[in-house]
Amino acid sequence: MVYLFINIVTSLNSSTDEYALLAFKSQITSDPNKILEKNWSQGTSFCNWIGITCGRRHQRVRGLNLADMGVGGTITKEIGELSFLRSLIISNNNFHGFIPNEIGKLRQLQEIEMQYNVLTGSIPPTFEFLESLLKLNISHNGLTGNIPSRIFNLTSLIEISFWNNSLLGSLPMDICFNLPKLERLRISMNQLGGNIPPSLGACMSLKLLSLSYNNFVGSIPTEIGKLSKLQKLYLRRNNLTEKIPNEIGNLLALIYLDLGDNGFNGNIPKEIGYLSAIEYLDLESNSLTGHIPNEIRNLSALVYLDLGDNGFNDK
Repeated sequence: MVYLFINIVTSLNSSTDEYALLAFKSQITSDPNKILEKNWSQGTSFCNWIGITCGRRHQRVRGLNLADMGVGGTITKEIGELSFLRSLIISNNNFHGFIPNEIGKLRQLQEIEMQYNVLTGSIPPTFEFLESLLKLNISHNGLTGNIPSRIFNLTSLIEISFWNNSLLGSLPMDICFNLPKLERLRISMNQLGGNIPPSLGACMSLKLLSLSYNNFVGSIPTEIGKLSKLQKLYLRRNNLTEKIPNEIGNLLALIYLDLGDNGFNGNIPKEIGYLSAIEYLDLESNSLTGHIPNEIRNLSALVYLDLGDNGFNDK
């Protein structure tokens, strides 16, 4: 009797998954290669449908991967019924409209990849409930509004990628207090402003920090010098001013440094010459003065250097 009950529950749950997937399919308005049209049908188990991965123990949907298939349409709210879903990947397609709030119900979700679509509206505040999330990439869309600050409390996150949208507001001052595992933070090409939070220095696992092409003001916080694993730092084309902090010289893992097209003034700190791994260094189009420190000339790994459009005394 217990075995029969378990089978009935499993069957009902599987039916819920199938219903959610068929609802998702019903909102697909463009399928040029007829991938879903021909393959997603009730005549076969949904675990055998293209792009679907099921768990071995319970025949429940664990992965939905339609990347690079050229499909388009809206994301139906029924996707929130796939309660065992761990991976949602629909990148490089033509999905449009809003991201449904119901995705916040998927508590086992570890990966969201929606980059390279034409999604609009705001980032759902319900994302704050995705406590298992490791990767969140919704770059290269048309998203607007502020970034929900509680997203930065998801302690499992390894990657946050929001670049090339139209996001507004500022970054929370405590942005890194709950992100011990974060390795990649990419928010370039938006309309964010305010100061760069000093708490970024608490993201000790950070390897890539990209805030370029925004409206950040003020200075680079000295706390960035604590990011001993940082390899790439992009701050190009903001409204940053004051001096480049000496603490930049502590970033010994740094390979790529782009501070171009800002309003930095004063001398180039000689400590930049201590970055022995640096390959790309761009400080062009600022208001830097004084002499170029001799230490920069000793950077043996350097393959690209641009110090143009400044006010150096060197001839």
